[in-house]
Amino acid sequence: MADSQRFAVAVHMLMILAARKAGEAGHPMTSGEMAKSVNANPVVLRRVISALAQAGVVATRAGAHGGVWLARKPQEIALDCVRQAVDDNPVVCCRANVNSDCPLAQAAAGVIDGVARRVDGAIRASLASLTLSDLVAEMASPAQHTLKA
Repeated sequence: MADSQRFAVAVHMLMILAARKAGEAGHPMTSGEMAKSVNANPVVLRRVISALAQAGVVATRAGAHGGVWLARKPQEIALDCVRQAVDDNPVVCCRANVNSDCPLAQAAAGVIDGVARRVDGAIRASLASLTLSDLVAEMASPAQHTLKA
């Protein structure tokens, strides 16, 4: 799965956990249950779950009564933390193949790299201002179609 899709899948899974109140160890969900809503292969979901568990966003338990649940309250899970857990690459990629013999190409690449870093910083700041509870509230209120950022 592409890195860009991992973030969307991770957020979707976390919203399901928060909305279903599966934030407690006594009420875990299996990757198979979540796969039905996310419409993804349970193996792919387990990889995303593993990354989120390593970041301390979710907790897991193996076995017949196992599954995944939120390790923190939804209001304590900022989206930048989720993105960093599953994909810490810059959102806007810079050009790696620049003609080293052309001073204009090198100057343009430097300007473009600067713009990319600013855009990436703005995206990260926006994600840092949003929490899982914001998304769940948005999901529960269909009349609202934009998030406050």
